[in-house]
Amino acid sequence: MKKVIFFTNGITGFGGAERVLLEAAAYFQQKKVKLVIITFLLNEKVVEKYKDKIKFINFDTTNYFKRIIRLRDLIKKINPDLIIGQSSLDCLYLYLSTKFTRYNYISYVHGSLFWLENENLKYALIHKSVFNKIRNSVIGHKEFVQKKSPLPFFKNLFFNIVAFLEYLAVRKAKAIVVLTKQIQWEVKKLYNKNAIIIRGCIDKQLLYYKPKLDIRKRHSLKNKTIILNIGRLDHRKRIDVLIKSFFNLCPKYKNIVLMIGGKGPDKERLDQIINDEKYKAYKNRVIMLGFVPDNEYFDYLAGCDIFAFPSWTTSGIPTYEALALGKKVIWSSEAEEPVLTHPNVYVAEPNVEEFTKAIEKALNSKIYPKPNLKEHTWERYFEKLYNVASNVVNKC
Repeated sequence: MKKVIFFTNGITGFGGAERVLLEAAAYFQQKKVKLVIITFLLNEKVVEKYKDKIKFINFDTTNYFKRIIRLRDLIKKINPDLIIGQSSLDCLYLYLSTKFTRYNYISYVHGSLFWLENENLKYALIHKSVFNKIRNSVIGHKEFVQKKSPLPFFKNLFFNIVAFLEYLAVRKAKAIVVLTKQIQWEVKKLYNKNAIIIRGCIDKQLLYYKPKLDIRKRHSLKNKTIILNIGRLDHRKRIDVLIKSFFNLCPKYKNIVLMIGGKGPDKERLDQIINDEKYKAYKNRVIMLGFVPDNEYFDYLAGCDIFAFPSWTTSGIPTYEALALGKKVIWSSEAEEPVLTHPNVYVAEPNVEEFTKAIEKALNSKIYPKPNLKEHTWERYFEKLYNVASNVVNKC
């Protein structure tokens, strides 16, 4: 395996999928693989620390046919041993771009169509027999996924055609890689295809990390108990649940503060909640950090007491990172991870009442020795991915 293309339809925000893509590309290059990342949308800020190390090719067009033609031409020009996509939708592009060629692809599916709130392909007839079963399997699916398609007839017809092609595209992939058993199950239901579970998401330096920044000193929080969340401010992250749970506990616990890091489309709504008249006595105990730079991110995790994560997801990179630093973690019951049984993890239904109880339990519990997460580093994760990719190349 000498040449590999990593393909994604867009690198637009700071999220887990983007981190996996960039770290995987860096790992493959360490293995002396000649590599390029191809995308149709590129936010230069997201890839700033990688752009001098990894080659990026950005097709700046929104025309689907032009994307497919240009991607096909570039694949032929690069002549890769393998292409690695980042989603089931990436498979669709790769399926059409590699049709009648000898090129093969594998892909991640970080989340199926049901984890993409506005993805209309899930409503197609091809998925009708499994729609309700998948939707009813996760709290967030029922919360964020509508029961029926909101689109008119002709748009629905279009998405039915696309969904059929996407089904073929995922089926054609030589391997599908997922993070959890839930996503593996959903892939099987949607595409009748077996997926490979590979876990791992932490930087190995976290296993022995020494903070460089004292966040308590920076924010004048001596003798305070810090509850933290850092991530994209999106309504699917349920930061509103965390804020309201925190305010429920403020009258009883005088020394707790809540730090929220990140930016995103939900910020205005969150600010409105914080500034609601009924919370005015406690709103100064919420610190909105804005975007937390990469070089300070681990220090904020290391400086908190509790990392709270009500997000709609079966996994979560920040929760693993906080656990690696010996922190208590509150995790949504939608999660499916082997570390959920560790005594530093508090699992709660993602609603205000249950999250309030979980935070209070964490506040009144001792901290236990951190779990051994050596098998969950990026290196171990990408070693397994590299082996999957190598096996595909060797068999083709």
